[in-house]
Amino acid sequence: MADYHTKTFYGQKSSITLTSPSKLAPYVFLSCVNRKKDGTWENTSEGEGKTVKISIEEIICVLEVLLKKSANWRGFHIFKERKTEIYVGWEKDSREVIQIKISDYIKKLRFPNLNFFTLMLEHILSEKIEFATSGKFKKKSEDGEIQEEGEYSVFSEYIIARDGLQVVETTEFEVSEETIEIKAKIKVESPKALLIILDSDKEFWIPKSTIHNNYDAKNKKKQQNLIVDKWIIEKQRIIK
Repeated sequence: MADYHTKTFYGQKSSITLTSPSKLAPYVFLSCVNRKKDGTWENTSEGEGKTVKISIEEIICVLEVLLKKSANWRGFHIFKERKTEIYVGWEKDSREVIQIKISDYIKKLRFPNLNFFTLMLEHILSEKIEFATSGKFKKKSEDGEIQEEGEYSVFSEYIIARDGLQVVETTEFEVSEETIEIKAKIKVESPKALLIILDSDKEFWIPKSTIHNNYDAKNKKKQQNLIVDKWIIEKQRIIK
């Protein structure tokens, strides 16, 4: 069984590359580049194009769309104050062409590349579930030193039914993000999130994993101080 996988799907104006650096790595890379006016392609090694890291959870979300179990998936990656939006969804209700957006880059896939992309992701997912789910993945730096991969969390924000299919949105973020203190009332508690209400009467869902102080979920009447990761504050526009 191969340890490394990569495949580029070319089009007339744009291309997308799917890369799995190792069966032990709990993620893949998606890279989009455009063709330049002179006919050459942008080069990711020169800082051109757009590359994102897709976690195992997000691979599952993408496959749900590709297998026509979900209408679309939108993900937000927040890393060192840089936010990148990723979108995978069907171009039309006929579900023959998939549209992949990474920031401002767009790539469309249709048969047979669409099937190739789907089969490749399914194989990589099975491989990673078997080999990349025990312990932390370690990689070598340029000087040969072994480094542990940084910790990340994925928050599934909401699921909406549309045309009998689900619409899923997730956010992947660094565990060690800067925090902000806010005042809010707790309206609803779910196993993984809180629905909070601000003085403006606006309501927001925030994941419990982003709250870094004690709170009383049963107290629905009194405002409480919550120390929350900065990324969720900015994403939800809780504080403008």
